[in-house]
Amino acid sequence: MDTLKESGRKQDECIRKNNLWKFFKALRAQANQIYCLLVASPIHYAWITIFDKNDHTLRKHVSISQFVNSLDKMPSEGKYYGISVNTYDVEACCRQEFIVQCRRELSVGAFAERFSGIVAYHCAEAAGRGEPFEITSQTVRHYKFKSRYVAELKGIVAQCNSLLIKHEISSNL
Repeated sequence: MDTLKESGRKQDECIRKNNLWKFFKALRAQANQIYCLLVASPIHYAWITIFDKNDHTLRKHVSISQFVNSLDKMPSEGKYYGISVNTYDVEACCRQEFIVQCRRELSVGAFAERFSGIVAYHCAEAAGRGEPFEITSQTVRHYKFKSRYVAELKGIVAQCNSLLIKHEISSNL
């Protein structure tokens, strides 16, 4: 009996399509700059994983924009969802993957806590290509950032880029 209760509880904690959609609506309203960054991110920066409830090895990855823009086409029956976002810790100079697969972990606050790490990942990836990530008018258009967030974003990006350069210089000494 206890295993059935545990199994049922775990099923109830799974993120369903409608849970994920409600989360993105809340993120768009409460932390728009994070929403914009995630939706415009390439699939290897941030992605949705669709799991089969009966066979956890069956999974499909889609970009966040694909999920948001094709919600009606996303499966719901027999599926549950997870969200993964790459972050970068500039102090430790390491990449990390933030994974959410339970409803109780799916919150605007959890993503807000990692916002600078998400931005830092964009900066680190751009630096690796030899082109710093900067908030320009082109970047604002691409990510669809609202103008009221641009100054804050410029500050975070400048700080991340500065720390990346500092760590790169110190590691080359």
